[in-house]
Amino acid sequence: MIIKSLTQHTLNRHAARALGILGAYWASLATQGELPLWSDVDPSQIQDALDHAFLAERFGQCHARIRVAGGGVEDMAGKPCSGLPLSLLIRASDRAAFTDAVSTCCTTGYPLEIALTSCPDVDNGDVSARMVLYPLRDTTGRVTQFLGGLAPVGDAIAKSGQFGMETVTFHPAPTRRPHLRLVVDNK
Repeated sequence: MIIKSLTQHTLNRHAARALGILGAYWASLATQGELPLWSDVDPSQIQDALDHAFLAERFGQCHARIRVAGGGVEDMAGKPCSGLPLSLLIRASDRAAFTDAVSTCCTTGYPLEIALTSCPDVDNGDVSARMVLYPLRDTTGRVTQFLGGLAPVGDAIAKSGQFGMETVTFHPAPTRRPHLRLVVDNK
């Protein structure tokens, strides 16, 4: 029993680290207040996070479809995810709030973090997973893609299936200030 708990604990720590890697990578792509281009995403730069990462494509005003997902995401979903609407990971009673959050993410350009619970029949506030969505723009400036992640939290054992939404948090997009450099002309 101890080995299983230690193994699960180690896997969950890696999953939390993976979400941190995704956030840092997205922030490094954001320059001078501009959202990153989806074409700038390089999977080799987030290799340690790929198991818990996914790319989703926006369709309509407030929906997204998973284009590609890592094995950890598919394990938590309980099925292959490519081509599935992202909202299918959320239980039916929370889908309206989820689509509102996705719409806000698209219009503001703010990254979205959602605390999820895997117990669809119990509203006791047990957070068992986190989902993050980082908006990506196309060359016209519209948010058309998302770099996302899904991972279990703490010592929770990831249960596959639909998740309930516990909390939704928007984080301001990071801005990089231009660097000043000293230029000396000794002529």
